[in-house]
Amino acid sequence: MDKAVYRVALASTDNRFVDQHFGRAESFLIVDVDDNGDYEEIEQRFVNPVCNGGHHDAAKLKRGVDGVSDCNFVLAARIGDGARGELEERGIAAFEMPGPVSEAIRKLDGYLKLLQEMNNIKGQ
Repeated sequence: MDKAVYRVALASTDNRFVDQHFGRAESFLIVDVDDNGDYEEIEQRFVNPVCNGGHHDAAKLKRGVDGVSDCNFVLAARIGDGARGELEERGIAAFEMPGPVSEAIRKLDGYLKLLQEMNNIKGQ
């Protein structure tokens, strides 16, 4: 893998599928992605779930986001508005992208490359 360009936290129960709601996730697969879209698994990071049956404690939510604060992106099967807002306040983009980990990373990388291409066109 070339030098990592960005880091992603994927809400996954088995490190193969993005299958967890952000607030209910007990662990995240952390990966680094390079310019080619290749990724390297860094760790399975265990966290305390932040959701209590639909009720959110602000301090708990902040601690949950602290657990992925070194990441640029979070991919989950579902992400509530409160968690999305807290992540975005920290500069972490959050996307709902259930499915295989490899496919989720491919979609994210394709989206980012498209944005970059559009910005390059606007800059000409």
